[in-house]
Amino acid sequence: MVVFCRVVEAGSFTAAGDALSLSKGAVSKAVSRLESALGIRLLHRTTRRQTLTEAGAAFHARAAQAIEALEEAARDVSEHADRPRGHLRISAPTFFGAEILSRHVGEFRRRFPEIMLEVVHSNRFVDLVAERFDAAIRISAPVDSTLVMRRLAEVPMVFCAAPAYLQRHGRPGSPAQLGDHECIIYTGSAKPREWTALDADGQPLTVAVNGGLHTNDDHTLRQAAIDGCGIVRMPRLFLRDAIAAGELEQIWPDNAAPTVTLAVVYPSRRELPGKVRAFVDFLVECRGQWE
Repeated sequence: MVVFCRVVEAGSFTAAGDALSLSKGAVSKAVSRLESALGIRLLHRTTRRQTLTEAGAAFHARAAQAIEALEEAARDVSEHADRPRGHLRISAPTFFGAEILSRHVGEFRRRFPEIMLEVVHSNRFVDLVAERFDAAIRISAPVDSTLVMRRLAEVPMVFCAAPAYLQRHGRPGSPAQLGDHECIIYTGSAKPREWTALDADGQPLTVAVNGGLHTNDDHTLRQAAIDGCGIVRMPRLFLRDAIAAGELEQIWPDNAAPTVTLAVVYPSRRELPGKVRAFVDFLVECRGQWE
């Protein structure tokens, strides 16, 4: 159909072939195949020129409109892929989304007003494709070969307690003594009552812990620690404001526990939509504030 329209516009098989980088014979065969498929002659052929039949003129008018519509659709799709706009659906861990990411969404919206940003808070590792997410922010996520992962920060895990708790119960001398203390348990982890620390040589040390408060909510963990309910183990990023305000004390330095990886993941695509690229680049720009 494209070859036929180009013949009509160029005025000859030869000129159409030059425009399409095809031989005159290839152009002629393409038009003949189209006529056979339609069961009607589209062109009157002479040795010097080709003229449209009545049916050919009617077909050309409709075909030219269809080709123009397809080309416009292709341009729109290409522009949409490159330009940061459209609906961007993001999954983020509940605490990180509410307490950390929320401080940056205003700036992101100011920079990219044509992006409609939807942030869904969940501590569950969502299925990006099945649940129609464009990207997800994850903490210590397992490696998934079907996703592209962009590391944002290595966040220290810290052990903290309220000054009042430490005054009443004393400060543990080492992570090995955590089992003698009241600990606030996060039930969202694979092994809630086993905390990993690092010994003096930097080797992993697993400590069995327990306590009277168990929860799957990071906000409850932090507030319970501030209220003196016990020792909490969380990413320092989640506790830094409370530490700075004197509501919590960090019991040991940052190297007392392994770090956790903060990353953004998105489906592997050869052509990354502009809206996703803009979001990932924005997070990379912000990551210096999270380590």
